[in-house]
Amino acid sequence: MSENKNKILVALDGSEKAFKTIKYLCSFKPFHKKELVLHNIITKVPECYYDLKKEPFSYKATSRVKAWELGYKAEIEKFMEKSKRMLIASGFKPEAIRITIAERNKGIARDIMDEAQKGYDALLIRRRGGMQSLLPLAMGSVSTKLVEKTVCLPVMLAGIQKVNHSLCLAVDGSEGAKRAIEFVGKTIENSDCRVVLCSVLRDYEGYDERKKKEVAVGGIGTALEEIEAVIEETRKQFESVGIKREKIENKIIQGAKSRASAIIEAAREENCDTIVFGRKGRSDVAHFDIGRVPWKVIHGAKKMTVWIIP
Repeated sequence: MSENKNKILVALDGSEKAFKTIKYLCSFKPFHKKELVLHNIITKVPECYYDLKKEPFSYKATSRVKAWELGYKAEIEKFMEKSKRMLIASGFKPEAIRITIAERNKGIARDIMDEAQKGYDALLIRRRGGMQSLLPLAMGSVSTKLVEKTVCLPVMLAGIQKVNHSLCLAVDGSEGAKRAIEFVGKTIENSDCRVVLCSVLRDYEGYDERKKKEVAVGGIGTALEEIEAVIEETRKQFESVGIKREKIENKIIQGAKSRASAIIEAAREENCDTIVFGRKGRSDVAHFDIGRVPWKVIHGAKKMTVWIIP
């Protein structure tokens, strides 16, 4: 993971849904020590529209297009200033918030990814923007691209569930999980946040020729000893950054058919508002941009906030 820059890039589209992202930032107290860059990409009208000015019959049409463009930019600026005031009122320092409004260049997702490589600690987005609110999809196209391709820093998907500062952290002993633990520790250090260390153990499966199906062939016993050691070490890491021992809990789930479903259910049972994953778990397949379990959680825990750590 790159050096912690203590700065979050917040991608906003000026919609009502984007205000929920601001409300999330206001509610999650550990973020108040961070610097924020409120970032918007404006899609301007193509220059060919203004070439029509040479045609007398099109003057009114091009004038209306120009008026729309100016009005749209003014609305975005108003949105950004309102967001900044909300953040300051919640406890952020005024000097820690910067607003950037950029013109679209390569495409919204690519432009955000380019900006994200300029020394940020994390990227905060929503699952869907305001323009896609009527679509029956769990994720918008821009959000999907950002989750898939932003591999240089953590990506946070802001949810709508009320923030209660309880995080469910998936622990499996993998390098991805270790980096997730490190990131969470730096983010919530010396706070009153509660952390639930969640691990899902499944038996290895083999094909039973007689029964003509996959059957469990054992393996949980050995894995249990290993994961208990990992959880204890993780507990010590969080204590070392100022999280009280009574705020650190563990939940080991055995025999679940689906890791993703088990983790979502565990987060709900424990009343967690945030689920945290390493980008890839033990099955670190090189040509996959993100592991299967995180994708399933993103789509299954629609109201929760999800952090994906590279």
